[in-house]
Amino acid sequence: MKRAFLVSAVMLLGFAANLTAGPLPYGGEWSNGRGKTLTITESTLQFAEDKPVKYKDITRATDGSSFELQITTPGEVNAFPGKFVSVVLEDDSLKMKTFASQRQPL
Repeated sequence: MKRAFLVSAVMLLGFAANLTAGPLPYGGEWSNGRGKTLTITESTLQFAEDKPVKYKDITRATDGSSFELQITTPGEVNAFPGKFVSVVLEDDSLKMKTFASQRQPL
């Protein structure tokens, strides 16, 4: 039975001021506090030393702190077990949850 709900959740803390070109509020380097870094550019997500994966921002409406991303790299991706990612910014932290299928609006 496929999981259509939350597959994993990762709390990434400690925003580093290495932002990408462009106004991505969630862009840059984020540390999980255990020595691993998530790097978000305008077109890729890369966790630690894993290969970068392509994504697109599919956010429909936002208050500026929550976003929906879709991983477009084909096949399974180790660091991101689902193809849909919910990103929430809170102060200096980023909370990320992955889903096997696109979430429905609340």
